[in-house]
Amino acid sequence: MDVCRIESGGRGQGGEGAALDGLLTGTALEVLRKRFPDSPDPAAEWRPGRPAWRSLLPELEVLDEELSSLRRRGGKVVLYGHDDADGITGIYAGRAMLARLGFRVVPIIPDRASEDYGLLPSRMDGLLESGDLLLTVDSGCSAVEGVEWALARGARVVITDHHTLNPPLPRAHGLIDPQAIGFPGTVLAGCGVLYAALAELFPSIADCPRLYTAVALGTVSDRVPLLAANRYLLERFRNVEAGDLPAGMRVIVDAWPNRKGAWCACNVRQQITSVIGKGLNSGIGRLLEMLESDDAAWCASTWQEMVASSDSRSQQMSDVLSRAMNEKDPEADAFGMVIVHLPGIPPGMGGTLASKLSRIFRRGTIVVTTRDNGTIVGEARSLGDWDMASFLTGMKNVFRSAGGHARAAGFNTDRMGWPELRRNLIARLSTVRSKPVPEPHVDLEPASLPQAQELSCLAPFGPDFPPPAVKVGGMRYMMQLGQNGPCWCITEDSGE
Repeated sequence: MDVCRIESGGRGQGGEGAALDGLLTGTALEVLRKRFPDSPDPAAEWRPGRPAWRSLLPELEVLDEELSSLRRRGGKVVLYGHDDADGITGIYAGRAMLARLGFRVVPIIPDRASEDYGLLPSRMDGLLESGDLLLTVDSGCSAVEGVEWALARGARVVITDHHTLNPPLPRAHGLIDPQAIGFPGTVLAGCGVLYAALAELFPSIADCPRLYTAVALGTVSDRVPLLAANRYLLERFRNVEAGDLPAGMRVIVDAWPNRKGAWCACNVRQQITSVIGKGLNSGIGRLLEMLESDDAAWCASTWQEMVASSDSRSQQMSDVLSRAMNEKDPEADAFGMVIVHLPGIPPGMGGTLASKLSRIFRRGTIVVTTRDNGTIVGEARSLGDWDMASFLTGMKNVFRSAGGHARAAGFNTDRMGWPELRRNLIARLSTVRSKPVPEPHVDLEPASLPQAQELSCLAPFGPDFPPPAVKVGGMRYMMQLGQNGPCWCITEDSGE
């Protein structure tokens, strides 16, 4: 077996020839040829060079001009994010990069446990002033009312987002969302979009270990495809030395499973994203401070508090999961979808519950609960080719707000009760032709089972780039990454 060396390859650095010369084993290259059949250089798809960010993102010139104008007239950047790991890491990256450029940045982090989606005037009032630049990260592409409020206050508005575009779009001065252009930019998480936009406009501040670390955490946490530009960003993160990071980031990096070797996104989400959590009694409200802090004692203590809180939430989640598995809607089941309506789901737990149910039943899942004020909220996760955001935004007349991306989306509504909403969801399911249950992938059908180490060098694995699977003697084996290294497991799991 060839020694598998993890190095920077791709176009301009040898391409497939470089892979054959030692970057990849021959078996690994066979897998890449199967996964990228139309590419003249599969190794470059696996390990791409620096993307041409400008070709992936629309309206970068608007952000460039708005920042130049803001510098001339004075004023501040109000950076409006999202209260999940993607949004918080995006705020970190945006504030760090803009601060290096000399801008004053005021972040806004909403509380989705009690607040609606979108840009809320109640959160901007008293902060956003005439002449300021309202810049969003991981949010805003459907915030028509919030943008109108900001414009009426005399602010300039540039949205950076990665969620599905669903007209009518807000009348922002600029809307930087790769969905307007298409793949490959659409793989980026919200933090990745803002980082890429500023990296393209100001390349001298882009090559930074702290930025790579923050963007890696947000990217993996948000369940976006580990393809194209994301593989470039994760490779930059792999090369980061922990000693170049502040104490808070070092704690996170130390918890990252086998960061410099072979790892899988689901393990990172389990050991880091879930520890941080979301909603009540979680660490999401302290994540930004922890990313910025160099107080080693405080960071260590804070992380241990997060771990303890995560353990408590895990027990709570176990109880909720048991209830949810008994409350699956049988009619939705017939369409290949899991729909669960469960009163009393703790704030911030709906998305995690949907993810767990999606993995258990290997199909898209919508978890619905009702807040104390009567608002119905839903969290959705998907597998296979089921585009959850498109499914939900196709029901605009039903929801007060809805959005997300193919793998993760959400909604809220106060326009009807659960029985009527359920009828609408079932009716929508009956009109959609798709495969919500993914077919287990098979990369190769060799005569004998190869050594798992021959293929582990293809890591990291995650959505749209799962661990390799082979079929030998009619049996399907998929790679698993454990504490003792890679091994094969007989399973029909999708690997996502």
